[in-house]
Amino acid sequence: MSVLPKPDEIALAHSKKLRELLTARIESDGPISFARYMEQALYEPGLGYYMAGASKFGGQGDFITAPEVSPLYGSAIAQEAHAVLAQTGGGILELGAGSGLLALSLIANLPASSEVTYSILEPSAELIQRQQDLLQAQLSVEQFRRVQWLDTLPVDFTGVVLANEVMDALPVQRFVAGDPLQQIFLDKDLQPFNGVVGDDLQKAIAAIEADLGVPFAQGYTSEVCLLLKPWLAGLGHCLKHGVILLIDYGYPRREYYLPERNEGTLACYYQHRAHHDALLWPGLQDITAHVDFTAVAEAAVDNDLDLLGYASQSAFLLDNNLLALADQQMATAEREVDRIAISRAVKTLTLPGEMGERFQVMALGKGYDASLNGFLTQDLSHRL
Repeated sequence: MSVLPKPDEIALAHSKKLRELLTARIESDGPISFARYMEQALYEPGLGYYMAGASKFGGQGDFITAPEVSPLYGSAIAQEAHAVLAQTGGGILELGAGSGLLALSLIANLPASSEVTYSILEPSAELIQRQQDLLQAQLSVEQFRRVQWLDTLPVDFTGVVLANEVMDALPVQRFVAGDPLQQIFLDKDLQPFNGVVGDDLQKAIAAIEADLGVPFAQGYTSEVCLLLKPWLAGLGHCLKHGVILLIDYGYPRREYYLPERNEGTLACYYQHRAHHDALLWPGLQDITAHVDFTAVAEAAVDNDLDLLGYASQSAFLLDNNLLALADQQMATAEREVDRIAISRAVKTLTLPGEMGERFQVMALGKGYDASLNGFLTQDLSHRL
């Protein structure tokens, strides 16, 4: 575990306020599941990690996402998005736009004459303000006019839906295998204890074990995201015609639940340090879990979405002309330090030891028959 810097007094007071709120609720209503804790720690209005004012992304935050590494990331994704829009028409819908840098890259790569609308569905009012400030400062008046923020998913949407590092922040249920199977709950002191597993979780774990062909070993601890199915159902209902691009870190099911991964994939991030204590400083740290991409594919098919491709981030970006885009930047860079930065960004986005293999890209579609550039040289759908 990394040595964590201690938050300042203002941050600790913020966390204490959220902890007291959670304690009061538990004293009133009883113990809560880990998923309920994770939901409130991340999304409690005004207090949750994503709903309060602290920096989250980039060097001044807690972690760096691919859009913060380089605008090349968004430029490569724009290649795919524009190819899809040429077939479908419509617009782009980004779910959870974070710092706004991905939106900036995609919009900047739209043709000057484009009338494509860029919609953002963002639950955090604080992040909406940051996105608006960034995009208004960096885009032309005409480009900014085509950006809109939504409160709910649209109906009969046509075009491209993009979710970059969204699924890993969906709350997960934690379980401990054995006889009996148990679920992790929190008491009023926010201390974990094992309790009776809920019916939905029990069914989900039984289905996973049936798919794996073996039961989990006694004491095997991991997580299941029960929200994936309703989340995908919402996207399936929203999309009339087009493609959904899901980008996140995760594994196919057989890799997710490997015997040696017997403590699960839950991870927390605070000031660029990773650790595993999700109960430390609620509201001040990110809490994430890897994505079971097999579960995503299953939920997609159940909601009338087609699996169009599944590949590593590296393969997807390279198939969408990442190197050519980098060469274009190199050609206009005036300083050697800038050229070095471009080269370093390409490595970070594509090397197996960096983001290239840890992050996966899955494409889902409805009524879309054309091929996608990002899966021309690699499609790992057979591993799901």
